[in-house]
Parts: sequence; C-alpha cells; structure tokens
Amino acid sequence: MRDGTVESSPLAALLRDKIRRHGPVSFSWFMEQALYHPELGYYTSTRRRIGRQGDFYTNVSVGRVYGQLLASQLIEMWKFLGMPRDFSVVEEGAEDGQLALDILSAFEEEPVAAAADIRYTIVEPSFSKQLQQRARLEPQFAGKTGWLTRLADLEPVTGAFISNEFVDAMPVHVVEYGNGRWSELLVENSGEHFVFAPSRVEKFELRQALEKLPVPAGSPYRTEVNLAAAPWIQAVGSKLIRGFILIVDYGYPRQEYYRPERTGGTLSCYSRHRRTYNPLERPGEIDITAHVDFTSLAEAAEQVTLRIGGYSDQHHFMIGAAEAHLRALEKVIEVQGLTRAHSAFLGAYRTLMHPGNMGMVFKFLLLTKGVGENSELSGFRYARDPRTSLW
Repeated sequence: MRDGTVESSPLAALLRDKIRRHGPVSFSWFMEQALYHPELGYYTSTRRRIGRQGDFYTNVSVGRVYGQLLASQLIEMWKFLGMPRDFSVVEEGAEDGQLALDILSAFEEEPVAAAADIRYTIVEPSFSKQLQQRARLEPQFAGKTGWLTRLADLEPVTGAFISNEFVDAMPVHVVEYGNGRWSELLVENSGEHFVFAPSRVEKFELRQALEKLPVPAGSPYRTEVNLAAAPWIQAVGSKLIRGFILIVDYGYPRQEYYRPERTGGTLSCYSRHRRTYNPLERPGEIDITAHVDFTSLAEAAEQVTLRIGGYSDQHHFMIGAAEAHLRALEKVIEVQGLTRAHSAFLGAYRTLMHPGNMGMVFKFLLLTKGVGENSELSGFRYARDPRTSLW
C-alpha cells in the first residue's frame, strides 16, 4: 500500500485543514469522511456506482435472479416463524433500491403475498439516496415500503434483517506489526500528500481486538480492524424480537483473514472498474472497502444471545437456495422448451454460483433469535457446520 496523492479532490482541502489544526487522524475517521461526508462523500453523492457505467459490479448487477433467490429464503424464514401476519424485512446498505425491488417483485409471485402483510423498511441516512430509492420502489410498492434515517428509530420487529455488501464499507482502523509490537497507522499531511504515520495504539477497543489476532510470523505486517461491525450487529439484534439476520459480503473467518502471507491487508479501492490499493488518494471520488472478519461478527452476535444459524460461501448457498426452483424450471422446460427467459435465469445463476467468479468471493452469515434450532434455510443445506468454519 502506497501513500496517497491528494490531487484535486473537493474533500481533500477539508481533510488537510482538519489535520493541520488538530494533528494526525485515524484512518477510520479518514475513511468515514471519504465515504460518508454529508455533501462530499463517495456514498452520499448522486454518482452512479454500480454496473457498467459505475465503478464496480455486485450480485444485484447480475439481474433479478439474486433477489429472487433471497426472496425464497425470506419466505422460508416467514414459514419458520409460523407464518405471522405481520412480517418485516429491514435492509441497510440498500444503495439504489434495486435489490429491494427484486425481492418485493418476487414476493408478489409467491403465496406469501396473499398470506402476510409484508413491510419492507430501508434504513438510509442519505436524503439523496432515499429519493433515488423512493423513485424506484414507490410506483409499484408505495404501500409496502418505508424509510428511516437511523436504525435507532426502528421499532422492534418480527422478521428479517438483510445487509448486502454493507459491512465491507464500514470504516476500519489500519494497524501494522513490526519490531514485536502493533502500531496504529494514522493519516497526516506531507505537503500535497496524505501519508500514513505509525503511532501507539491508544484506543482501548483496538488494543482488545489486536489481542485476538494471531501474532504475525514476520514484519512489517499491515492489516485492518473493523471496530464498527460489532456494535452494529448488537444494535440490529436489539431490534429483532424474533427472526433472522442475513449478512452477505466478501470476507473470511479470522484465521484466514489474518493469515501470515496476507502482509498488506485487504483494503482496496475501485473507480471505473479499476482496482487500486491506495486508500489515501482522491477522497470522496473512489470507493474504499475492506474484507469482513466474519468470526468477529459471530462473536459479537453471541454476546447478545443471537444464535449462529449458518455460514456458507455463495457457491454452496446458491446450490441450496436454487434447488427447488431449478427442479421446477426443469419440468417447465420439458413442456415449453428452453425460452429466452429460462436462458437468462440459468446464465445469471451460473455467474452467481461459479467458483471462479462470485461463488467463492461472497460469504453468507445467518444469525437467528427466538427461532428453533432445526430451522435450517435451504441456502445453508450444503454448508459446513458454522462453528467449524468460523473458529
């Protein structure tokens, strides 16, 4: 990872001034401003981020299939909860609302639409993104959708929380191991550049997190620690009366995340489908992301009496989640022949589950509360025991 050229980013002057007046800042704060500054952040802007004309692709970019299969899992959750009349789906990290649209559209094609009063709530602090989401969803689902700016404002629900590529965009601390000890890398000014500067680890929560990491075999060893994920999952758990939490993101169990050969960490930046590794350049103009430590999420969940219901890579999740759909599709094809719609579904499905594409990159973590231990979703049918995988 190299230090970053400030260049002409509109946000850069504000960050330089903050550092000039108050001294070096944590990378976590820098990343938060770069992504979520109210006017100049990457995610709060109206720029197009996803798809061919954006900066990166996601599962949602592949087409409706991803949303259809997640909807099938949500219907299973509804059934495991005893088919309650009121069933809430809460999404954080909804981006442009396309996943919500795909899920709600799939619900309308299933019996759950007639049997349940489904409420889909999006937690979105950005007003401009709320407008974008409303424009996409309200023409068809005005009576079923709602918005909140903060999770704290949500009344406890029975149903399901979902987050799709949300945790990877949480601000992280950058740390480096050398000479037998950990240092935190702060961000400071150096002329027209932002640079990393090693400092003592002062934050108590960061020191605690570092004690759980395997001691690096060599140095220098640079990596990241996400301190925001644990409080978030605990806050989500407090808003769930009974139901499920499904987290989809790219990441690893702790031992894989912090393996000795991963000496540069996982921080990556994306712009116009080009991946770079310099998170200090062009703040506000590029995406900054870090992989998810799923073991830490699972530990935080268990501290608030959430149960780990499943952990799988996307390849095996898609095999289980689509099994019934593929059997039904096979029967339809026998009668109708292979139509263009069938081909589109199968092509998108192969992209989602292919081990060489998205299949081994994304992971699915399922957490439950007040649900029987035998309530196994079909998406985790072919997964290993989650405790074996995560620890």
